[in-house]
Amino acid sequence: MKRLATMLLASAALGLGACGNQTADGPPAVRLGHDVCAECNMIISDGRWATATIVPGPRGPEPRLFDDFNCQVNFENEHADTEIVARWSRDHATGAWLRTENAQFVFSRDLRTPMGSNAAAFGSRSDADAALAALAAQRPPTPDSPPAGDVVPFTAAWKRLGSAAP
Repeated sequence: MKRLATMLLASAALGLGACGNQTADGPPAVRLGHDVCAECNMIISDGRWATATIVPGPRGPEPRLFDDFNCQVNFENEHADTEIVARWSRDHATGAWLRTENAQFVFSRDLRTPMGSNAAAFGSRSDADAALAALAAQRPPTPDSPPAGDVVPFTAAWKRLGSAAP
């Protein structure tokens, strides 16, 4: 009986130890209200804006979590010599993780993001266009008002926030 209990305890410990491991091909886990942005050190409290850069670590891929897209861009610019395994962003429409390089980004001054990027990631151009149209519909129409924002692919979004080459 003692041997069985020891084996069960060892199995549980091994299983729990694997919980923190990051795979290179999967999105990270973010504990809202607990995890801290790797760039600005603010607590990540709103998953709609969460992004992650996966980098090599001593025990395998490690996530660097961010509370806003511009924090991710700034971090990667400041650590340009770091190998990037993958990038992830939350789809603003669904909350699902998506590869950042595949995202379409809405930029709008009407988006209130944690660190002021005013950018939201979407999994498709049609979802991004629909979100931009919804933002435009919330504004009072005037003949000389500027557009609600625009939709750009990843490379243009990255460049807009400070880097020509992601």
